[in-house]
Amino acid sequence: MKNRILALLLAALMLSTMTACSEKDTGETTADSTAVGEENNAAETEERIPTNLPQRDFNGHTFHVLTKGQFNAHWCSKDVYAEELTGEPINDAVFNRNAVVTETYNFSIEELWGTEANCTPFAKNAIQAGEDAYDLILNGSDTTPLITAGYLMDLQSIPYMDLSKPWYDQNANATLSIAGKLMVTSGELTIMDNNATWCIQFNKNLAADLQLPDLYELVKEGKWTLDVMHSYAENASIDLNGDGIHNEFDQWGASGEATNSMFYMMGAGVTNFEKDESDIPVLVAGTEKYVDAFQKGNAINGNFDLCLNVDYGSLRSQYTDVWGDCMDKAFSEGRVLFSCAGMNRVTLFRDMEADFGVLPMPKYDEAQAEYYSPVSMWCTSLISVPLTASEPERTGIIIEALSAESLYTLTPAYYDITLQGKAVRDEESAAMLDMIFASRIFDLGNMYLLGDVFNVPGWVAINGPDKLMSTLESKKGPAQTAIDTLVNAVTGN
Repeated sequence: MKNRILALLLAALMLSTMTACSEKDTGETTADSTAVGEENNAAETEERIPTNLPQRDFNGHTFHVLTKGQFNAHWCSKDVYAEELTGEPINDAVFNRNAVVTETYNFSIEELWGTEANCTPFAKNAIQAGEDAYDLILNGSDTTPLITAGYLMDLQSIPYMDLSKPWYDQNANATLSIAGKLMVTSGELTIMDNNATWCIQFNKNLAADLQLPDLYELVKEGKWTLDVMHSYAENASIDLNGDGIHNEFDQWGASGEATNSMFYMMGAGVTNFEKDESDIPVLVAGTEKYVDAFQKGNAINGNFDLCLNVDYGSLRSQYTDVWGDCMDKAFSEGRVLFSCAGMNRVTLFRDMEADFGVLPMPKYDEAQAEYYSPVSMWCTSLISVPLTASEPERTGIIIEALSAESLYTLTPAYYDITLQGKAVRDEESAAMLDMIFASRIFDLGNMYLLGDVFNVPGWVAINGPDKLMSTLESKKGPAQTAIDTLVNAVTGN
């Protein structure tokens, strides 16, 4: 984590030097709001990056944040509001961050939920009614209906939000923009983007029993590939009780869900859409490498003698909480070699008896220059601002201040709670975390629901690999229609 903070600082200082001459003079008296409060212990030796925010008194304004809430036990919101200090690292970091910023600007924060994990319908109803109900919305791909309805502000137009700063994800900024507009982005304000970053968690005991080589060294040498993972996983699957039925109570080489078919492909550097010179999405699924990457990933995720896939058969219908009661249980009991899942599993597995480690998603082959870490756009939380937010300047100042403060409070706490567990308590795994978070990749189809193309590999993995190209062909028309609708919405045409 220390290295990551230093890297962010250096990048920002270099960027500030390059852009200082082009900054607009607003005529405002400015002050670094993040200078207020004590330095976080993890970053106390570094000089803070200036926010250049103005002094303001928001006269006790209640800053309303709409989130997914607590309805999904595995993807609940816990990075917006904390009522009191409890000794839990994330809770206390959120409390301290909020205390510093709310005191500086004289406002309070209230987190609002709907009555379901998707909070978009509540935002939509309020915006349609012209109600200034929410200052900030934190949601994932479910935000798309708000974008296509023209209900969100271009974040680039909001005063005092400096999207070039390191507390915003630059990969997200570049990938998620549409026709030069940025309606959503990701950043240090939340930890949900970290939790929603996909990786491979492996059981160290099983790896030792199978006499696997040092997997960390394999990653460092650039040799951690889909073919290698497949070969190791293949040898790990065992019918433990010898009843001739390979089910969730036996041992598996891998575990996951249908969506992982596309995430394996993204780890191989393949996405469904690219963007043209006008920043417009273009469907590129179906290339030779796309098909090859699917076949490599499907050898793992679509092999139901090797992979305990939650979407194969009737697993989902057999359990009230199929992840907590079945999938996570199989891994925590040491019966799965490789678990392909979001980083949120790392904190859930911290107390398991067996040691486990964390690896990036495997490469397509050794020639691939770097590892890529897919982000689930449904599971993450993205920053967006409704058109009905009555004072964009106030909104921009608060988002910027909270985001900047999060870099020195929430981000270190997230690393701390992850590093404290058995998962990544060694230096090798800590290096893996830095690698994973530095190489995040986003798919426009996953974010903007473009013709449901993103879900094709997972559907095909369950229903028949021979249907890949015909299914893609059937999605071309709907995908283009969705692109046109999205572009028209953000450009106002």
